[in-house]
Amino acid sequence: MVAEPLRLALSPSASDELRRRFIAGMGRTTGAVTIVTTEGTAGRFGQTVTAMMSVSADPPTLVVSLYRAAPVADAVRTNQCFAVNVLAVEHLDAARAFAGQGGSSSRYRFGDEWTSLRTGSPVLPTAAAAFDCHAEQFLVAGSHLLIVGRVVDVRATDAHGLTYANRAYGRQEPLAR
Repeated sequence: MVAEPLRLALSPSASDELRRRFIAGMGRTTGAVTIVTTEGTAGRFGQTVTAMMSVSADPPTLVVSLYRAAPVADAVRTNQCFAVNVLAVEHLDAARAFAGQGGSSSRYRFGDEWTSLRTGSPVLPTAAAAFDCHAEQFLVAGSHLLIVGRVVDVRATDAHGLTYANRAYGRQEPLAR
């Protein structure tokens, strides 16, 4: 049985103007592009996500944020595991597909290149990094489900990470010293 997630008590909704400005401001925030995946009794799902962050190295822990109505959110709750694939620049097509930009028929299509680590959640071997996690806690915050994951395995490569800002994909470039 899957426990109900905790619910964060939020103040009443803000004005439409504040919501619009919030979305515009968040669009200026550059994020790493990831695909959060899961596999288990609830099925195999994946979703392009930029809302992921490290919480702690002791023990290794991270948080992802998934839209509550997305099938992947319910699947992670049921499967109790997920992987965060930090995409490389070469994974632009996968980022678009798992964001639903290729239509619903390609949204959860995993090719033969996908493997897994400890939990069985799908992992791209050529991703810049992959974090395999047990789902430890769930928190409903507005329209999203925050999932705290205890990292049980990690794979990292030398690939250049894919980023997203200003409604466009890109890549991080170091500044000259």
